[in-house]
Amino acid sequence: MSKPTQFSRRDFLQTAAAAAALPWWWSASSARGVPIASPPVTLRSGHRAEVKPHQGRTSLFVDGKPISGMSYYGHGSEQVRRDIADSGMPVFFLSAGPLWNGPGDYDCSPFENAAKLLGDKVQNCWLIARLNCIGTPGWWADQNPDEITRYAHAPDVPGEFQPDWRNPRQASMASQKWIADVGDLLRALVARVESSPYAERVLGYMINTGGSEEWVYWGAQWGFIPDYSPPALRYFKDWLRQQHGPEAWIDQVQIPLEAARRRGQPGMVRDPAKDRLAIDYELCLSNIVADCLLAWCSVVKQATGRKRITGAFSSYLMWQTGLVNAATTNGHLGLRRLLNSPDLDFVTGITSYDNREAGGPGSFMLPVESVQRAGKFFFNESDIRTHLLKDHSSIRYTSTGLLGLRPTKDVAESVDVLRREFAHHLIHGAGWWYFDMTGGWFDGPELLAEFKKQAAIAHEALAWDLTSVAEVAGIVSGAAPAYHPLWRMHDVNNYPRLLELQCDRATRELYRSGVPMDWLMTDDLAEDVDRYKALFFYNATWLSKQQREAVEALKRGGRAMIFVGYPGLATDDKLDVQAASRLVGMKFKLDGHRANAEITPLTYDDPALREVKGKLVLGPGAVVGPRLVPDDTDAVVLAYWPDGVPAAAVKRTADFTSYYFPVAPNNPDLFRTMCRDAGCFAYSTNNDILFANRSLLALHFVDCIQPITLYKPHKVTNLFTGETLLENGVKFMPRGDGGTHLYRLEQTDLP
Repeated sequence: MSKPTQFSRRDFLQTAAAAAALPWWWSASSARGVPIASPPVTLRSGHRAEVKPHQGRTSLFVDGKPISGMSYYGHGSEQVRRDIADSGMPVFFLSAGPLWNGPGDYDCSPFENAAKLLGDKVQNCWLIARLNCIGTPGWWADQNPDEITRYAHAPDVPGEFQPDWRNPRQASMASQKWIADVGDLLRALVARVESSPYAERVLGYMINTGGSEEWVYWGAQWGFIPDYSPPALRYFKDWLRQQHGPEAWIDQVQIPLEAARRRGQPGMVRDPAKDRLAIDYELCLSNIVADCLLAWCSVVKQATGRKRITGAFSSYLMWQTGLVNAATTNGHLGLRRLLNSPDLDFVTGITSYDNREAGGPGSFMLPVESVQRAGKFFFNESDIRTHLLKDHSSIRYTSTGLLGLRPTKDVAESVDVLRREFAHHLIHGAGWWYFDMTGGWFDGPELLAEFKKQAAIAHEALAWDLTSVAEVAGIVSGAAPAYHPLWRMHDVNNYPRLLELQCDRATRELYRSGVPMDWLMTDDLAEDVDRYKALFFYNATWLSKQQREAVEALKRGGRAMIFVGYPGLATDDKLDVQAASRLVGMKFKLDGHRANAEITPLTYDDPALREVKGKLVLGPGAVVGPRLVPDDTDAVVLAYWPDGVPAAAVKRTADFTSYYFPVAPNNPDLFRTMCRDAGCFAYSTNNDILFANRSLLALHFVDCIQPITLYKPHKVTNLFTGETLLENGVKFMPRGDGGTHLYRLEQTDLP
């Protein structure tokens, strides 16, 4: 990973935009680029909050000093909040409303009311005002019927979908009137917060809207397909003109209806020769979301004289993406656009709903290292249901396969899962908040004591080198999901076999390989990724010309290139099997038949399979197609489809090794072997969940007593117990107590 302190071309462009006092999103690449004038308000406190490089990652800073990103947000009682503050939790997210009663009539008191619950404890913590949730007031919808989101099933009816929902008439995120009106609201809120008695403790503002406040496009979470409103159509035409020039045909364009956006099923890829307009609209929809968010961030930045940070939920590129994608309908493909803007400081996800259970890796929904490379801070929501959960209504989600929403069974399991969350975030240089969604989830002496211990470690860790030691990078795309047919969450959630095709489930076993892993985006390939000895291309169905050239330049040095699904099959103009063959470095043929995605070896003689200890079955048994079939005499077939057709293969050359799998190689023994053959270091072969950076190593739910190997001599201390396990060496024995442990690694062979 290139160190965040390096000055890249992207840094130059961002600096130039800031120097010109223009929002980054206001550029030639923006479809709707009208800056919102927002002169500074009077700040009661002149302190400056910002995000800067720190110890190999990025960190929050106040007046030049780093602070821990460990945080809390919740709806517990006044006493619970003060108890949490007493634990040393350094940052609190506070609900800030605001309430919008009519034109120019804003009630901005919720922030102060929330801060009052902390009492005098507020002086010991920093505050982020969380705007929950910027929804459309009924009076605004009445006055602006042509600005309301419309859906595929009723494209001519403003806002019609679920009649029992609190307000089905939500403004289109493309509406310039909506963006401007909310801009006025935000400026009023900032003025109130920055003049409040708590202004000296304010770090910044989290701007939330859309489904579950997560910038999921209105209606998508309820199974409806947006957006067919007049503002969205105007935006789409402008966007097409930027992509294709002032073509006459664009004047007659309409947003593709549901049948066109779903075309490809039962196949799992879109053909650009037939579906270019649908592909364009999925990309455009995410641009609409990003532009709306950046416009509001720009208001806050200008109003605070750029002395406060801004951010939001967005861009879950590692959750609902894969062979089936809901991220497109949600409008979550615009991460690069956000990362390129100087008006957004942090981006936020949630611990994966699909692998957060005890013994799971609790993976992130965003590529953290890509966020940090862009100079941004990654925040995460950790809404772990502890054993104290009284309201078990969240268990309803288990019917959709979201098993991680079950409460932990007892105190010990709660502590161990919270320790996994703590260690995972700390090791990746991420911030997070523990979210008490309904009250009382952490209201127990054992959990409060655990928070106190974690807060002390997090503060101490500000002085430690958190640089990544990963030699493997997973690569995800912000554009490739648009080259797959439209799927809704509701199409996938009730079918576990389809869920297993999505990223967080399809990669969960990789965290057991003992080989630490970073996550980047495809557009990071053109920057410095040379340190990675193995690249895992999770979804590379489409790559730009520059990205394809970057992949070619990386085919050297014995590197492992692991490709999944339909790598390179989609070009700008068509599905091209020759383009896929060139990208992977292995000849393919395209088979239009669908098949059961359960692939297995006939023999286990190839070196890539030497660590596999039992029958290997890759894939969940979902029916997929078309099939990219390895058809290269210089490649070795590793696994076959149930009908005997070659499925997975490896091709070894003097310069690099290319692996192809139609579904993710979600097996720790197989993944570790491919990485080690490329020269990657493995800390363990025990198949325990393991995270590591230069100063820390964590193990989650270790049952067996097997040694951990370090790449250099270290002193090893268990940070939760204070026990020294190793004074100077390269091997230590962790406890086999089924718990979660975080170890401080202090290198002992330094000059």
